[in-house]
Parts: sequence; structure tokens; C-alpha cells
Amino acid sequence: MLKCNFMETSTSASPAGGFFPSFLLLAFGTLVAALLGAAHHLGLFYQLMHKVDKASIRHGGENVAAVLRAHSVRFVFTLVGGHISPLLVACEKLGIRVVDTRHEGTAVFAADAVARLTGTVGVAAVTAGPGLTNTVTAVKNAQMAQSPVLLLGGAASTLLQNRGALQAIDQMSLFRPLCKFCASVRRVRDIIPTLRAAMAAAQSGTPGPVFVELPIDVLYPYFMVQKEMVPAKPPKGLIGRGVSWYLENHLANLFAGAWEPQPEGPLPLDIPQASPQQVQHCVEILSRAKRPLMLLGSQAVLPPTPADKLRAAVETLGVPCFLGGMARGLLGRNHPLHIRQNRSAALKKADVVVLAGGPHPTHPVPSLPLGISLCNPAPPRGVPAGTPPS
Repeated sequence: MLKCNFMETSTSASPAGGFFPSFLLLAFGTLVAALLGAAHHLGLFYQLMHKVDKASIRHGGENVAAVLRAHSVRFVFTLVGGHISPLLVACEKLGIRVVDTRHEGTAVFAADAVARLTGTVGVAAVTAGPGLTNTVTAVKNAQMAQSPVLLLGGAASTLLQNRGALQAIDQMSLFRPLCKFCASVRRVRDIIPTLRAAMAAAQSGTPGPVFVELPIDVLYPYFMVQKEMVPAKPPKGLIGRGVSWYLENHLANLFAGAWEPQPEGPLPLDIPQASPQQVQHCVEILSRAKRPLMLLGSQAVLPPTPADKLRAAVETLGVPCFLGGMARGLLGRNHPLHIRQNRSAALKKADVVVLAGGPHPTHPVPSLPLGISLCNPAPPRGVPAGTPPS
């Protein structure tokens, strides 16, 4: 009986004795994970493999200009401000013409015009805060016109954002509803890959504006950022030394691996193409149509199809058409297939409407006949920035 009681007591006490080591193990694992996460967030692991060139006088603006040149950008439209001066200086050194305007909205409108006329990405660079808010109308215009425009915006330094710095506002929230792609560069080494991704996003799928925020401390040289960020005299006391270490580490993480070679050229574009089955389906519908009509928009004249081949295709089909956006002028001055007036009446009488390269209606229109859509619809409102079109 005593033996049984002893065994029962030992059995009942063993779970409590095993719980404490398990708890210590869990707590230790959690602490290690937290420390590793903090080290990764502070860039300590990256700094072990990539050093900081403290003697270099290079700056992040040179990386910006190198990417623009690699993408065949010829013009940068701007209204000069201190936040973005390094990238403008670097662009001029690489032969990119910097056009200074008298209003930031004008700079984006000009970049929009370049995008429409050349089929490449138009680039505008403006300073932080009011410089960016002044561009909202022009950026919205580029969004509605489906123009590939890259807006480069200055910003307060990475340490001073959300702390009441000069001209500091939440710029990302302002442009997410307007742009396909929004990104804020946090380290000098991220400038090149971020700009390459932005340029590709502007031209892929439905073309449109993109926004890249460039804080002032990722554009200026190391020695200037160090002078502004790290105190000249080491502070005394434990807290002061801790703050000083944090600032020095932040500075090192900003410039670690900044000048290592990276590819600067264009990324592959995602340009939607109709499948052979879709083309055949369109052919079958058009062959049965008695009163077909075509609506050609800006996307129809974008690469990879040259405008002269598109014109030849329209003439071969022999379908009357309306031209809109950058497709205007495709058929010349007095082409018999080009209709200029009474669009609403023509749409009501047509039995098949081919919509090619124009904005896709988001709601069904009861008065329209059977339609063939050959355009890439823009993502609906509320879709996160950078989401690929369906």
C-alpha cells in the first residue's frame, strides 16, 4: 500500500517537474528569435558581409541617374529642391537633360507628354511635402490617361520621418490610390532594384504612373549624412552611448554595400497578348457581323506592335472606327474608315463593337451591342499598389 502511494505521488509530481524546463526552453527560444529578428532589422548580419566605404564621395543620386540612363531616359522634369539636388546633378553629368519648370504639376504634365509621344517612361522629380502635393492633379491625369510616368519624390531623412521634420508628410498614403507602384527607399543599396521594379511596373499591364520616395539621407554622400546624423562628441553615460551606437549603426546600414555592382538595365515587361484561341473567337464574331465598329485607344499603339502595322490591319479589316487618346491620327486626315462624329448613335446601331486599347467599362452598358475587348483593364479602385491586372 505504501509502495502504491509512493508511486502515485511520484507520477502526479512528474508533470509539474517537467513543465519548468519546458517553459525555460520556450522562453530561451523566444529570446533568441527576438534577438535574431532585432539583429536582422538593424542590418547587423548584412553589415558582416558588406562593408561601408566611408572615404567615398559618391552619393545615391548617381545610382538614380545610372538607372535612368540604362532605361534610355532623356529628360527629367523638375522644380529644384534641396531634397533632390544630388539626383539632378548626377543626371546632368550623365547627359540626361534636366528641365526646370515653375510648378511641380507642370513637371509631371511634361513627363506625361513625353511618355505619350515616345512610348517610354516619362520622369519627373520633385521635392518633399508641398512639392509632391502640387503634383496630385497631374498624377491623377496620368493615371486616367494610362501614361507610364515615374515620379521621384524627396522626403525627410529616414530617422526623422513621422517626427515633424521639414516638409514631412505621409506621402505614401497620398499616392497609393493614384499609382500602380509605390515604394520608399530605405537604404542606398535599394535604389537601383527599386527603380528598376518601378520602371517595369509603369509599362507592364495597363500603363500608369508609379511613385518612388527617396529620403534625403539616401541621396547625399556618406560624410555629409554622418555630419548631420552622428554627434561630433561622443556622449557620456550609458543611455548616451546606446543612442550613439544606434545612430552609427543606422548610418552604416544606410551605406553598407551601396556601391557594389548591380544590374541597372530594364526588367522584362508583362505585356498582355491575346491567345490564338481568343483571336480566332474574335475572327468568328467579326465574320458574322453586319454593322461592326471599332474603338481604338492609346494602348493599341503601344509596343510591341508598330503603328504602321496596326493601320494596315485596320485597313485590311475594313471596319469603321473611332480613334481616341494617342491613337488619334493613326489613319491620317481623311481616311474613309475614320468616323469623327455621332459616336453614340453609331454604338447603338452597331451589332458588334471591338474595343481595342481603351479604358474598359467597369459596369455593363445595356445600350451597347455584343462587344469584343482587346484591352487590358485597369485594376479597380481599392486594389493594392503593385497588384498585377487580371
